[in-house]
Amino acid sequence: MVKVLILYYLNIKATHGYEIQKFIQASGFDTWTNIKAGSIYYALSKMEKVGEIELVREEIRGSRTRRIYKITDLGIIELKKAIEKELDKPLVPLNIDKFILPITFNKLDKDVAIKIIEEHMKDINKTLEYWNHWRDIKINSDSPQVETISFDMTISNYEYELKWYRALINEFDLYFKLSEKNEAMIKNFNFNEIDEEGIENIDINNASVNQLKNIILNNSDTSKAALEKLIKVIGNK
Repeated sequence: MVKVLILYYLNIKATHGYEIQKFIQASGFDTWTNIKAGSIYYALSKMEKVGEIELVREEIRGSRTRRIYKITDLGIIELKKAIEKELDKPLVPLNIDKFILPITFNKLDKDVAIKIIEEHMKDINKTLEYWNHWRDIKINSDSPQVETISFDMTISNYEYELKWYRALINEFDLYFKLSEKNEAMIKNFNFNEIDEEGIENIDINNASVNQLKNIILNNSDTSKAALEKLIKVIGNK
């Protein structure tokens, strides 16, 4: 998933690894995906070597040198392939990384994405038939609870996976629009810009764009609400 997020971000604008890292942290994606700073810079180096991104320039910030990258034509092709590949991965065992995938949907062809989902749903239904068949054979009133729960938990997971995919198809257009708003927000917001002063008592509903940025980067208690407000504000411009 780290590759998808990096290519997705660089497809929007050229930037450095630190800004991508701050965006992932501010969005809460690091909690879901366990993406660390080291994995971001390792991925950047690897993608540069294979030609999916290229170095634009280097910026000196005090004692630090920031390498600014942009996506290449090969990277744009690879972004779509990588999203489609992640989309085709199963949720069971639970694939939490996949929960953030809808923010990238404006980079996909709807018909292609839905075809991938529908094919995956066919496989899940076959798996469900298998588990239900063996549950009917093995489980009865004398069965141990652990065995019964093991079957029911597995079946329930697959049923919820099907519900998730159905909702994904039904709400594809909604997520496409949300992806565009998220993209607009990224274009207008440098996540590495930090100003720690005067954010404690700001009313999120009446805050300016710059105030919302500062809340997101410095106040974990209200950063989620501020990020949602910022996406709405920039998306309506």
